Amino acid sequence: MTTAKVTAKLPHHLVAGSHAEGITELAVEAAIGHQDNDGQMLIASPGPDLTGETWELPAGPVLPGQTLTDALHPAVAAIGLSIEKVTGYLGHHDHAGSQITRVFRFTVTVTDPEAICRHAGTGHRWAFPDELNGPAADVAGLPGSTVTTAAAQEPPLAGQLRAWARGIYPDEAAVELLISHGTFLRRTDFTSRFINTSARGDGLAAIDWAAAITALDASLPCSAGEQRMLKLAASLGDGTPVNLRDALTGIDHHGIQLVIQAVLHAAGQRKSPEFHDHY
Repeated sequence: MTTAKVTAKLPHHLVAGSHAEGITELAVEAAIGHQDNDGQMLIASPGPDLTGETWELPAGPVLPGQTLTDALHPAVAAIGLSIEKVTGYLGHHDHAGSQITRVFRFTVTVTDPEAICRHAGTGHRWAFPDELNGPAADVAGLPGSTVTTAAAQEPPLAGQLRAWARGIYPDEAAVELLISHGTFLRRTDFTSRFINTSARGDGLAAIDWAAAITALDASLPCSAGEQRMLKLAASLGDGTPVNLRDALTGIDHHGIQLVIQAVLHAAGQRKSPEFHDHY
């Protein structure tokens, strides 16, 4: 996905071009960059019973009197973040409804990415560019970019990890927590270093929890919320000590729901005989 420079004239040209095509309903999406990898932040809109989530870029309408870049600020503020800089333009897609809405996607940086973890009710994860090419969708009345549900697009090695953990409830819970969270299993600097696949070709893969936790302090950069999720998963999967006072008070609403289901699963209170229910 090519990024264009945002010049002073670009927003005006984009709006004028849309109006020339007869498209007057406009909206924006903010692709919030990750400072340590190529990921971009998605926010969650849970389905019934916390299943079938839709992951989207923060989005909002362009109101009368606003420029496109003006409209980015309230869209990002709605999830508790503040834009530092609008860094690029990625293109647009048209959302079909009673009338066409054109949605312009920009890349931005924010002043305090960790604030997302303190914003109650906002689940989030980091996605990579090839995940951001989904069709348009209407969520909460705003056009956005759907990135499929957790069930439809699992991270790599999910099946092999489940096969390794099967039959031991705490191990199953730890693996499913990491799969449902979605971040670490999509990072090659995690999977290449801390997941060992079986040389026997039996379709199994195991996580080196101790090495992963040790790397958090040195060579595995991530947000504070992501650190907490990994520590909780490692505690379930390997008995690694974790400070619950710190871990549970620094996770967003979506993360807390994942942890609750993982704890229930570890205690034997599974939703179904098949433990991979994506919580």
